[in-house]
Amino acid sequence: MATNPADPVPNPVQHRDTDVLTGILAILEGAIWAGQLDERTTGKVAERFVREGLLGADYDQHDLRQAINDMNQRIRYAAGEYDTPPSSVPLPP
Repeated sequence: MATNPADPVPNPVQHRDTDVLTGILAILEGAIWAGQLDERTTGKVAERFVREGLLGADYDQHDLRQAINDMNQRIRYAAGEYDTPPSSVPLPP
């Protein structure tokens, strides 16, 4: 059975899982911004976002950081930190 990738997942995750994931995403976003992540690893991360339709194929570093930040906010919403789904807030260049 095919699933819509935009549908919510069917089973809940633990708060500690979302806490770890949001922390990892923040670290990853910061490392990319600071140029501390090698191009190969950055490319692999970006490829995953592109494959899932969360990042355009013609992305740049800023676009990737934005996609990571947006995902982080969606996970925080899923964890109950926000009452409504968050809007994408543009990151600095």
